[in-house]
Amino acid sequence: MKILSPGVLRARERFNATHPWDHDAHYHRWILRQLPRRFNRAVDVGSGSGDLSGLLAKRAATVKGVDSDPVITAQAQKLTPAALPVTFTVMDAISEFPAGSYDVITCVATIHHRADQQRGPSAG
Repeated sequence: MKILSPGVLRARERFNATHPWDHDAHYHRWILRQLPRRFNRAVDVGSGSGDLSGLLAKRAATVKGVDSDPVITAQAQKLTPAALPVTFTVMDAISEFPAGSYDVITCVATIHHRADQQRGPSAG
């Protein structure tokens, strides 16, 4: 195993501080490239801080962001410009999907956060 010099480590820390990498956001541009320029209704399952919901809202008539975490949902509502057609709802969309029909459904890095998935396969 090669150990990096302190200078290289400091340079890497400066780069990472200047250009943070967000696993979820990494896929947003790719997702948007797969979608039509305009669509009517979208739902973002596991919307988290609302970044993707906000991007979808620039193309959609309405976007519903749903997340099971009330704290992050409140933060998403606060951080999203009021002019965007986005509503955020606290809901476990995996067990109770938001009612309605949607032109676009997104779900980035959500399912693996479910507690029942983290326990592993059930016995029997």
